[in-house]
Amino acid sequence: MKRYIYLIALLAGLGACKKEAVNTNGKNPYQETVLPAIYINKDGINPVKGRVGDEVVIAGKGFEKNKDKLSILFNGVKATIISLTDTTVRVKVPAQAATGNVAAQVEQQYFFGPFFRVQGVFEMDTLYPSGVGANDVITDMIPVENGKYLIVGNFTNYGGSGKPGGLNRVARMNHDGTVDGSFGPDNKNGTNTLVRTAVMLPATLPGTTNRYLVAGSFNNYEGVGYVNSIALLNNNGSLAANRIELPSGKDLAVSVLKGGISGSVDNMHVQADGNILLTGGFRFYVQPNFKLTSSLGLDSVHLDSIQINCLVRLTPDGGIDSTYNYDLAKHMGNEGPNGFINKSILLPDGKLLIAGTFTKYNGQPVNRIARLNTDGSLDPSFIVGAGADRGIDNMERQADGKILLTGSFNNYGGIPVPHLARINENGVVDPTFNVGKGTSGFIYNISFMPGGQIILSGIFNKFGDLERNNVIVLNADGSIHPTFNSNGGITLSPSANSGGILKIVQQAGEKSMLVAGSFTRYDYRVANRIVRITYP
Repeated sequence: MKRYIYLIALLAGLGACKKEAVNTNGKNPYQETVLPAIYINKDGINPVKGRVGDEVVIAGKGFEKNKDKLSILFNGVKATIISLTDTTVRVKVPAQAATGNVAAQVEQQYFFGPFFRVQGVFEMDTLYPSGVGANDVITDMIPVENGKYLIVGNFTNYGGSGKPGGLNRVARMNHDGTVDGSFGPDNKNGTNTLVRTAVMLPATLPGTTNRYLVAGSFNNYEGVGYVNSIALLNNNGSLAANRIELPSGKDLAVSVLKGGISGSVDNMHVQADGNILLTGGFRFYVQPNFKLTSSLGLDSVHLDSIQINCLVRLTPDGGIDSTYNYDLAKHMGNEGPNGFINKSILLPDGKLLIAGTFTKYNGQPVNRIARLNTDGSLDPSFIVGAGADRGIDNMERQADGKILLTGSFNNYGGIPVPHLARINENGVVDPTFNVGKGTSGFIYNISFMPGGQIILSGIFNKFGDLERNNVIVLNADGSIHPTFNSNGGITLSPSANSGGILKIVQQAGEKSMLVAGSFTRYDYRVANRIVRITYP
């Protein structure tokens, strides 16, 4: 019986070997190689930079046999092929091309080629010291006296200052972008937490010549405690402070401002009378009381707090203004918005425009945007209607009074708008503004060119049908500008969570602007959070 079993096993083994030999012919089907339709040489482009309309030669092989299916793309934009051989293809740099890698397409196959810099009229100033810049995000930048600029953010150094202790979240730079070494004390400089916004006090206010207000989410400044989210700085960058006597007889340095905010201040406005409007994500106004002693007879400090909701007006000395959206009977702010205020704009007539995540203001329906009277009450003449169906992240006012809005919303006033809309002064959607498909990404920053062009930045890789890296320039009607988009965009730093560009300042009397934020490259060049752009 064993003999038959062995025989059957042997025959089965021979049959299996025979079957394998017949099916494969000795070849491994997993080793089959699919050759690419074309090949582009690593450095196969000449010249390596040029303008729209210039002719460029790309070297490789396989162009001739694929000529009927071949497309050459400059950052996704198809170029006109002038002539080709099997090893070269001559093309013309297409309109709306941008700096980046050139690619070839054959049907559904893409072949990435060499880097090509598109030169245009919107150029990075390579002499500006962007390579040094700031070591972390710049959230705000304002022009100050003598052509200088005050910058704030989350950086601890700017321009390789070499200042002992660094430049912590606040610095002043010269007109040429170098650090102003005369700003800030050498030790205990600045603060330990993010500074979001800055304002230069009007020269018309008594005793305020060239002084600055900075605000954010800090709780001390220059080692002085109880400086809560807002600080007044002298012109040399030092904290404006007084010395007081404690119950024990010791003296203590304190901020000249009576009080501040428990929470994050995102927007700050100084009115003509010196009063200070603050908006953001906070709930309490706090004022330190230094005249207390503990049960052991030691000096003690208590923070007196008053509830306010994301909105408050302070007097010039930092006290709370109880005439602005305030309930005197309850000794607290009125209900205000039922969500955060992401952006506010002080209008020329003294009213305040606010936008964010809220759906009510003082109990009245307002979907993510509202206009307030000069006493903080709701202005009913601002026609919100259905408003925005989701949050508004940012807004900016044009010279003609119209307001551009960005956010996660898809509709405003019942009208489909892809994360971007423009409204008239009365709150109604402006139908003359049309961005087409817009972007499926997020737009966080809005700025305007002197000619009315719109600069948008955020986190997106496509706008309309164009591939773009986080920045786009539009015409005033929402169409893509034909010549201001040749750069390769911006590269975000790893810590960026709200887009690369946070502030743009046009340089008065110059055909240039300063751009600051959280980016580390502009147009594929090193630019540590700041860059200067020139234009015609």
